[in-house]
Amino acid sequence: MTTQDLIAQLNFAHFVITVNYDGISEEMANQEPKPSGNPFNRVLGHIIATRMPLFRVFDLKHPWNEKQANVYNGPWDNADKSQALSFDDLKRLENETFDQLKSAVENFSGDWDAHYPESKPERPQTYGQRVTFFLLHECYHAGQLASIRRSLGLPGMLK
Repeated sequence: MTTQDLIAQLNFAHFVITVNYDGISEEMANQEPKPSGNPFNRVLGHIIATRMPLFRVFDLKHPWNEKQANVYNGPWDNADKSQALSFDDLKRLENETFDQLKSAVENFSGDWDAHYPESKPERPQTYGQRVTFFLLHECYHAGQLASIRRSLGLPGMLK
């Protein structure tokens, strides 16, 4: 695992996220896909919320507390949607947290293959494995945004 590998993964996820929210309105971002699924707002918020563990890896302060993150981490049916942020705020936060993570990865002075001290003893991880796990999770949800976009009647953005 190299810094360049992780930057490439992070850049790709960010590209897929941002290209897919192009042309999505606030109203569209809150529509639940039919026959079922989470709205764009929830998935984008979930991506931002699940960056919290990555922020901890790099000793960064995430812009949300646990209460705000929980709006986007649990089942959307049970979420207090009055606490959900606007789509414009989520787009801004996605860009800000991306910039912070990219800088942290670029400036990481440790060894990606070193043991990550907060990993569970039964599932030890290196720093590189920890970061890769969350980047793969992020890429999965970035792909979901493409599906939601199409369910809203908009064309796919990756050709």
